[in-house]
Amino acid sequence: MAPPLFLQAIEDTGFSTWLRESESPFAFYFILLFHTFGLAILVGANLIVDLRVLGVARAMPLAPLKRLFPIMWMGFAMNAVTGILLVIAYPTKSLTNLDFYVKLTVIGMALWVMQRLYSRVFEDPSLSEAEMTARGTTLAKWSLFLWFGAITAGRLLAYTYKYLTFPS
Repeated sequence: MAPPLFLQAIEDTGFSTWLRESESPFAFYFILLFHTFGLAILVGANLIVDLRVLGVARAMPLAPLKRLFPIMWMGFAMNAVTGILLVIAYPTKSLTNLDFYVKLTVIGMALWVMQRLYSRVFEDPSLSEAEMTARGTTLAKWSLFLWFGAITAGRLLAYTYKYLTFPS
């Protein structure tokens, strides 16, 4: 069964071709680099919060880590923009791969957990450290699991596709 024709239409655009084939430093590899930076910012800040909620570095107060959430959202924005550009470069590779949809689902779940962690643990300034930890422990565990899953699914995209580009 051949991929849908709209994927070929995307690939045939000048922009998609430029992203895939250009030798410009601002094309595919630059976008991939910034996708990695966004991932490091998003998951790195999540990791700090999650590990602290789980009891690592207890001497560090938990409440000030609330400031990391805008940084996480900035990392996510970088990933969303660069991710869309990567899909435009290789729409057939991405959109015909079940792993791509697994990755997006896991990311959606991880973002929901991240927002839930923020609202349950960091929005109420009257909570004690113990109450913050108690409210966030399960969410922090899920967050670590989901981000690990998203990274794994993302890496597997390089190896699990059936079509790199639309078949000629």
